[in-house]
Amino acid sequence: MSNSADSRLESRLLHPRRSLGDRYRTQAERFLSSGNEGDAIWGEQMASKAVLHDFTNPKNWKTLVRSRIAIKDEGGVSAALKDLFSVLGRDPNLTDMLKDVDMLLHGTSILSESLRIDPLDPDEWWALENPIEDLLNKIKSLDFTDPRSNLLFSRRLERALENGFEDEYLEHATILLAQRPMNHEAWTKLGRIHERRGSTDEAWHCYDQAQVCYPSCEERDRFIERMGAKMDGDRKLPWKKPPVESRAEFLEGMRLLAGVESNPIFNQDEEVESVNPIKALMESGRLNEAFFLARRRAAEGDLEAEHLMNEISEAMQ
Repeated sequence: MSNSADSRLESRLLHPRRSLGDRYRTQAERFLSSGNEGDAIWGEQMASKAVLHDFTNPKNWKTLVRSRIAIKDEGGVSAALKDLFSVLGRDPNLTDMLKDVDMLLHGTSILSESLRIDPLDPDEWWALENPIEDLLNKIKSLDFTDPRSNLLFSRRLERALENGFEDEYLEHATILLAQRPMNHEAWTKLGRIHERRGSTDEAWHCYDQAQVCYPSCEERDRFIERMGAKMDGDRKLPWKKPPVESRAEFLEGMRLLAGVESNPIFNQDEEVESVNPIKALMESGRLNEAFFLARRRAAEGDLEAEHLMNEISEAMQ
């Protein structure tokens, strides 16, 4: 699949459209209620579209599994559970442990139990016993390369922030942003928290990242204006943006957070000096790491890295 096609798909995944999801689910339920085998096939197609348009509604997943059971598609039920596990940040291959389970008989109960212990709705999740400790442990240990999972856990972390867990938010939001670096709104929110707490360098790094991702937001420029006005009023020395070394350290830290366990990008016998590590990361599909590495080198004055950074940004939009 091309980068542009990937971007279009991710755009749909990251912006759930509840009304469309509800519409397709209603159509699916209408087909399924007829009891006609031909209608059940149409019902499955509508249910699949419901999940595509809104993966955050548990009703859509339940209708999808119900429809696949109706058409006796045991493999389809397993595939739906595997997809849900990916959204929940779990290893989709966990479904391989259930290969001897009759999915037509037990698929509905497995789905219901999965949604009970790990609700998609942030309000239901917050009502669980001690959700914060479990959330923070999961953010540090689970795989969020699936953008839907990243969005789900970002919303949970937002709920924690709304309930006063600001320190926890600051520590863990960057982990999620490392896997979804083009989320300028989250970078802006992170910057505002740092600014309010007086951590001006950290605030600048976040606003800078937000404006690189979405230039028209101008968050970095407005922050510099605010800092200039504040310093003038207090008659202090003018505030200066963090030095290159500080920016490089921040971006390298983000690159490390973006890393996923995978095969090395270089072969043992390869002349490493002749290989551009940014391009190597790009070619291996590790765009998040490539982005932060390119940004770091661009901050240090590498013009080729700046060009590659722009190329990566376009691919990730």
